[in-house]
Order: sequence, then structure tokens, then C-alpha cells
Amino acid sequence: MNQIIKGTYTFDWMNELKQGQGVCLNPNPINFLENCCKTTNKVDIERTSHPSIIEFGNPNVTLYIAEENLPDQTKVKGRMAFPLFDKNKIRGILFLSPIRGEADIHIGEGNLILNIEKDSSLVFLADDMCTLFALSHSNHPVMFTQAFNSAVVEDFAKTNHKLCAVCPIHEVNDVKRKLRNIDDVIVIGISEPVTQYSDPYEVNKEVNYLLKQVKLNQWKQPQTITTELLSVKKLTRDMLPAEFANYIFDEAERADNMSPDMVAVCLLTSFASLIGARVGIKPKAYDDWTIIPNLWGGIVSPPSSKKSPAFDAGTYPLDQLVINARTKYDDALKKHEVKLLIQDADKTALKAKLKDASKKTDENKQQQIAEELLKLSDNSESVPILKRYSTNDSTPEALAEIEKLNPNGILVLRDELTGWLETIDNDASARAFFLEAFNGNKPYQFDRIMRGSGYIENHCLSVLGGIQPDKLIAYLEPSIKGMGNDGLFQRFQMLVYPDATEWKYKDQLPNKEARKEVFDYFKQVDELTAESLIKMGAHPIDDFNSRPYYRFSESAQTLFVNWTTKLHKEKIENEEHSIIVQHLQKYPKLMASLALIFHIIDGIKFGSVGDISLQSAEMAIEWCEYLESHARRVYGLILNAVYTKASVLGKKLKQLNEQHGWYLNGFKARDIHRKNWKSLTDIESVENALELLIDKNWLSVEEIPTTGKGGRPTQLYIINPKIF
Repeated sequence: MNQIIKGTYTFDWMNELKQGQGVCLNPNPINFLENCCKTTNKVDIERTSHPSIIEFGNPNVTLYIAEENLPDQTKVKGRMAFPLFDKNKIRGILFLSPIRGEADIHIGEGNLILNIEKDSSLVFLADDMCTLFALSHSNHPVMFTQAFNSAVVEDFAKTNHKLCAVCPIHEVNDVKRKLRNIDDVIVIGISEPVTQYSDPYEVNKEVNYLLKQVKLNQWKQPQTITTELLSVKKLTRDMLPAEFANYIFDEAERADNMSPDMVAVCLLTSFASLIGARVGIKPKAYDDWTIIPNLWGGIVSPPSSKKSPAFDAGTYPLDQLVINARTKYDDALKKHEVKLLIQDADKTALKAKLKDASKKTDENKQQQIAEELLKLSDNSESVPILKRYSTNDSTPEALAEIEKLNPNGILVLRDELTGWLETIDNDASARAFFLEAFNGNKPYQFDRIMRGSGYIENHCLSVLGGIQPDKLIAYLEPSIKGMGNDGLFQRFQMLVYPDATEWKYKDQLPNKEARKEVFDYFKQVDELTAESLIKMGAHPIDDFNSRPYYRFSESAQTLFVNWTTKLHKEKIENEEHSIIVQHLQKYPKLMASLALIFHIIDGIKFGSVGDISLQSAEMAIEWCEYLESHARRVYGLILNAVYTKASVLGKKLKQLNEQHGWYLNGFKARDIHRKNWKSLTDIESVENALELLIDKNWLSVEEIPTTGKGGRPTQLYIINPKIF
């Protein structure tokens, strides 16, 4: 394009011939503003004394004063110069006249918009310069439109901005009539016309108040965001054998009304680990499917909810067995060391006799002494083995060594499950080791370069631990989203998340009789042999069964068939969430295990009890229904997590004051993400929470169009004033 250079600025030859009107010498607006105008700030004396400022007031924007005339000698020197915008690009200049009654001068085209750089979806409209300048002190763009020209406003409305026309109250109806064909234009009538003497702060204060009232009328009533936990069934005494119930409820009550659910889960999981792989149950009348009654249990509860006292009470009988085993081991080890000394002395004496016989070349004597030495070696004492019941922190390799010497299995105790879950998540072989240990009915063979080979007769592990709800949500969310879900967590069938109990001070003596009775049950289970189980009613070992096993009695079998049919045909088939389906699919093992546990308790109490009774089966089913309610609460933490996150965000928004930028101008999703608030640390969680808040009428969303530089449109979230 040809250009004419004059003075210090460049201007373009636009449209060399304009329908016979000759050459248009309008300058390039940007070049003129940059090179031929002086930039002024709000307090510059040259600006504050300028006739235009005196006439209309002082806007809160950067202004230009022309220092040269236009190249066609149009006199603009000394005038205020304002860039005119079209789609965020400067297309022209408006030169305000410093003399009342003298015409303003326009070159190029576009709209007069102040604060165009403000990132706001709301744009004020003004039809006089005083109002325009006063509204420039706000956080919103302000557009000047002569007499609220509906054509200009309609064209600007297509940019997806929300428009608010500001005028004196007596002009409201006239302005509404002018803009009646344009959607989403708010018309605000202020009490007094704006003059050069008006206080911009007071003008904007009134406009914001009126705008809030208009917004209140436009907004729907925000709905309550419910974050209550799903209801759960409560543990009752009749769900437990009497001796266990007496112990559990006594321990819970004395701990200032601790939840008995937590104690019960810990006690039954410990008891199941003690039974372990020594006996099984065949739930079907004819099939060979065998279940080992080991259980994985857990407590979900917030901090300071007495998880540790519950663990202590639930594992107390097992701890006593550990102490007894350690005492027996220490005694056996002392005796073994004495026997070794005697054996070493006998060997030394025989070696001396053998040496003497060899000197005398007494072959018969030599042969006799040699036979005595062989006999002494054959009768040498084996090293005592410490019987293990539990472990708190072991690698899979160390656990395997313990299992080799304790074939009925042991209990893995973790007061905080978070660390255990993180450990096996980072070690694929450890994860596989525990996954296979859940069934507890198969051998396990391992090979390591450094540690050699090993063989576990019964790879059977029970797991018991606690976890906080927030940490559980963080762990389980990837499973809900379909990543890394191999059913590990679903193995925690004995999982409870009880309601918080009311603290009640209690100071009384423990029920020592209940404590003794429960310990006796643990002790007798620990001493059970295949022979004693068979006498109790178990089917004997044979060529196809390596351990004694039970079946259901006829009535209990009918109950099991009906229950498992309903479970699969009604609950599982109609369940919406796959993670709950996977959890419920393990319930037949849970039901059969619990029925066997309750039946063994009866067997210890009454002697020969035959096949598993109807009463034990009914009690097991009641526990399944009870545990299902707790499982649904636990998984509900994740399935309904968006409600929790939206609630957190909603509370933060309600804490904003009326002058906060988010309240006045809206905010973006990344603004929330940067705050790193609890449960809102990733952008996906933020967006899900925002979407729910929109559905519940807490927010609305507006799309800010892209600039000429490209990119995606920005979503701006506007707060419903009614939430306050």
C-alpha cells in the first residue's frame, strides 16, 4: 500500500479513489495515537485543566491529547483523542471538541469503548459523556452510544456480552422502548443525571446496587447441595454370638461410647484369621467349590474417632495369643540351648572314646561308638519355631517366610491402610501376592535370585486396617474412573463407616468375664485340629480334600440358594455402578465365611453341631445386608464426591464480600484451580463442581468470545447473588 510520510507519523492511502471524492488522507489510527498524541494520566495538570475534562469529568483511563493536526489540516491539535474499537481492534479516532457546541471529529470507524481491556462479560452502555466517564471507574467496559442507538447496540450484542444501559430514572421507559428488540439488555435508572461534578464512586455504588437487585430478580433460587452420607444399618446385639456381643459392647461403652461397629469388625476379622486355612466350607450341596473363611476388614472414619482403641479391643484376644506364643518360644529356646549343650558334651565324650578305641585298634568298639554318634545326630533337637499370628509391617518376601512356618495363615495389621495401599500400588509383585492371598486355599511358590525358592502350603492372609474418608476418596477415584481397578479394595468385605457417636463419659470396670470368654474362644480355635473339627461335625480329609470342610444343612442350603439367586438376579443385575457390582459379586464368599465362623463358635460352645445351621446362615445374611449398607456409604464418597466438592466450593464463594472481583466480574475455572482448595486440586474436579453449581442455580456460565489472536472461547462463571 502506498504511504505518505509527514511529520512524525505515518498515514495510509485508504481507498485511493472514493467514488470521485479524491484521495482520503485519514491517518492510520494506531500510528497517529502513538506518534502524534501525548499520553496523559489521571492527575496530569494538562489533563485536569483540559476543557473536555472540565466539561465531562475525569475518566479512569489513559487519555491522549493530539499534538498535531491531521495531514489534511483538519484542526485536532489540543483535542482529547479516544481510540474507536471494532471487535477489539482500533479502527478510528474520536477527537472531542474542547469548546461547547463545536462538533466532534471522527476519523475511521468503530465504537467508543473505555476499559475495553477489562476481562468482564458485562458491558455498560451510556449515551452521554459524563455518564461514560463516571462508569469508567468501574471494573467493566463502558460503550458510548448516541441516544442508545439500537443498531449499534444490537451489533455489539452479537459479541455475547451482557449489556447494561445506564440512564436517569425518568428516561428508563424511553430507553427500554429503544432497545426493546434486543435480548438480554438490562436498563438501570439512576436517581440523578450524571454531571461533571458527580462523584464517580457514588455513581458506581448506586449502579452496582441497582444491578444487584436486577440480577436478584433474574436469578432462580439456589438449591441446597446435600452432602450427607448415605444411611447405614446399625450393629445390634442379636447379630453376634452372646459372648462376643457382651465383650464388644462393653469395650465400646467404656471408651466413652465408641462405635461398637468398629470393635466388632476388628474382632471378627481377627477371629477369621485365626481359623484361616485349617477348615473350609462348600456352599453348594454337591459342587466342590471350597471357601476359606479368612476376611479382609477395615474401618473408615475421620481423625480422632477412636480407631486405635477399636483396633486394640478387637485384636486384644489375638495379642494375648501372641504373648503366650512368645513366652512358650522363649522357654522352648532356653530348653533347646541346654539340650544342645548336653548333646555337644555327649558328642565330645564319644569322640574321645572313639579316639581311644582307634589307638587300641578295637574295631568293634569303634563301630559301637560310631553307631552311638549317628543315633545322637538323628535325635538332635530341632530349633524351636515361634508361632506367628499377625504382623504389622512386612515385605511380601518376609511374609512368605512367615507363612511357610504358619500354614494356616496370619493377619496383616495396619492401623493406617493408606501406607499399605501405596506400597502395593508401587509394587506389582506385592499387589499380586496379596490378591492371591485373599482366597487362601491354594499353595504359593516363589523364586528369587537372591533369596532362592520357597513354597507356601496355604497362601492365606487376612488384612485389617483403618483409613480416613478423604484419603480413601483420593485412593478410590481412579478405580471409579476405570483405571487400575483389579478388585483389590473390593476384597475389604468387612468394611464399616459407622455414624459418629455421641461422646458420653464412662468410667467403670471392664467386663472381665466377657473378656475371658472371648479369649477362650480364640484359644480353642487356635488349638483346633483336623480331628477335633471332624468331631465337631466337619467332613473328613480325603484324597480330594486336604482339609476338613463343612456344608450347609438342608434348611440353610435352601436359604443360601434363595439368597444368592436374589443377590445376582435382582441386586447385581440392576446395580448402576460397576465398582459396587464388583463388591457385591464377592458376597457369596463373605456370607459362607461368616456362616462358618458363627457355626464354629457354636461348635466350640456346644460340641458336635453337624452341618452349618440355619441360624448361622441367617446371621451371616444379616451381616451381609449390614455390610452392604456400609459399602454403599463408602463408595458413595466417590460416586457422590462431586456434591462434596461443590459444597466446598459453594462455601468458599459464600465467604466473598460484595467488592470481591469474582462477585463483581465473575471468575474462570483456572482461578479456582490455582487456589488449591481441599478436594479441588485438579481441574477436572473443579469443572465437575462448577457444573453441579450451575445445575443447582448457584452459578451461571457465559462464554467470552476469542480475540483476533485465536484460541478457544473462555467460560466465565457468574455468581448468583441469592446465595448470600
